[in-house]
Amino acid sequence: MRTMMVCALALVIAVGGWYGWTAYESGQETKFAAQVVQSSAVQTERQLRARGEDGITFAEYFKRGAATVEALDQSITGLDTRTWDHKPTDRDVVVAFIEQCKASIRSDLAVAHLIMEGNNARESTDSAKKEFDDADSSVAREWANKRFQRVSSELIEILKKQIDVVKESTNKTKRLLAADESVKSKFGESNGLSKDMLDTLKKRIATEG
Repeated sequence: MRTMMVCALALVIAVGGWYGWTAYESGQETKFAAQVVQSSAVQTERQLRARGEDGITFAEYFKRGAATVEALDQSITGLDTRTWDHKPTDRDVVVAFIEQCKASIRSDLAVAHLIMEGNNARESTDSAKKEFDDADSSVAREWANKRFQRVSSELIEILKKQIDVVKESTNKTKRLLAADESVKSKFGESNGLSKDMLDTLKKRIATEG
């Protein structure tokens, strides 16, 4: 009888230890996922605000954007290479969030690239118009007019692309907000994008929509 009691007690201890270890491992997976969420959110916010920084050049902006996307890719790699025996859904939520962060950053980069192209096209249009106004012969005016028509058409095409990209950017922003809601639901309201960033993105949707 005593032997049976000892065996039963040992079994209880073993089971309790197993459950304790499982809970610990599960907690570690959630902790790691939450840490990746926060680092990704910080990097994303920094990049999404970069275009408004005083003195930043297009070259600096594009370089920083590429580096941020690369860092987010590395975060996904870190999530994929880790073992998720207990909370694979934590990983899935974080990966989905990071993918939307990347999509929004790439969309912002595309908008900035078209803004740069638009600025260059406007300068070319102004230059062609001045050349036409200053032309002192019919041949010079004809040549300048052809150039003006060409660069004006290029500017119009760029503006059309800007409209399309902005619409696409709005949809991507909405998907980022949805992914952030999933993060907050999974890990808590303090995780994911900051309130200031969320307010900025919502205002962007209201303006662009």
